[in-house]
Amino acid sequence: MILTPEILKVLESAPLFLGIPKHLLAKHLSESRLHSLTTGQVLLVPSQPNNTIYIILSGRLRIQSHESEAEPIVILGEGECVGEMSMLGDAPVSMYVVAGTDCKLLAIDHAAMWELINSSHAAAYNMLNMLTSRIRNTNEIVAGNLEQELGFSGGSMVDDLTGLYNQRWTQQKFDRHLRRGIMSNKPSCLLMLEMDHLTEFTNRHGQLGGDQALRDIAYIIISFLRPDDQAGRHSDEKFAIFLPNTSLHDACTAAERLMTDVRQSLVVLPSGDALPSITVSIGVSQARADDTLVSLFDRADDALQLAKDNGGNCIMAATDKGGAITPPTRR
Repeated sequence: MILTPEILKVLESAPLFLGIPKHLLAKHLSESRLHSLTTGQVLLVPSQPNNTIYIILSGRLRIQSHESEAEPIVILGEGECVGEMSMLGDAPVSMYVVAGTDCKLLAIDHAAMWELINSSHAAAYNMLNMLTSRIRNTNEIVAGNLEQELGFSGGSMVDDLTGLYNQRWTQQKFDRHLRRGIMSNKPSCLLMLEMDHLTEFTNRHGQLGGDQALRDIAYIIISFLRPDDQAGRHSDEKFAIFLPNTSLHDACTAAERLMTDVRQSLVVLPSGDALPSITVSIGVSQARADDTLVSLFDRADDALQLAKDNGGNCIMAATDKGGAITPPTRR
């Protein structure tokens, strides 16, 4: 097969082939074959042997622990590869690889890949770098699954007061969703929410009143969530909500609805006594391609602080331009 200019363009930008001259790619990969998949078609199956690395020329592949799985471990796009771990390690495939969309792949066999690695220092470096990254990610997933399994018999992942997941759980889960959204090039947003004047409210109505107000906010958050949304108690006073596949505009609209629901709710003590209505401030931040969970939380937290500084009962959103903040939304 002759590598077309379009295929060479994808290969030159692919992490596996960065810095490798065109003539070496053309020489060693000319015998590679094109492989097409339709949405939902399975490419690799666990426990089966594999002697091929597949480069994604177009479309997206889902890496899954089960053949039918609503939540993939990761989604790979143009220029990324699959099959390198099993091919180079001469080991069975460990995960299902399923077409998330219609895909075109370049299938490179074992011999051709090794010839390229032997003739190019850049190819060897890229492969080592990629394998290191893959192993690190695999270790993180294994550690996360182990912690989740031990969470029921070891440290709890649920906040006792609100019934929401605690900070440790939210950081693990949010980080996984953030990386998935960035890799799939889909927007996602973080809401940071805090009850206004909680200390004053508690001083006036007692610890029982303050706790009940926080429980009510948690209940409203749970009622507000869509199936893929994630929420937890981030600290004593703050709640965090991760909204995958959500633009900044839609996240602000959702935040307005949430803020209104809290303001219109009725805080009632177990004795039946009704307490004054409460309000919340919300900071909103949309994930960027270079974000870590820390940077995303920092922007949302800064927006939340500005919402509180503006008197509370309002929403502030961090924009994509230099961390600027939009004017407050108040109802």
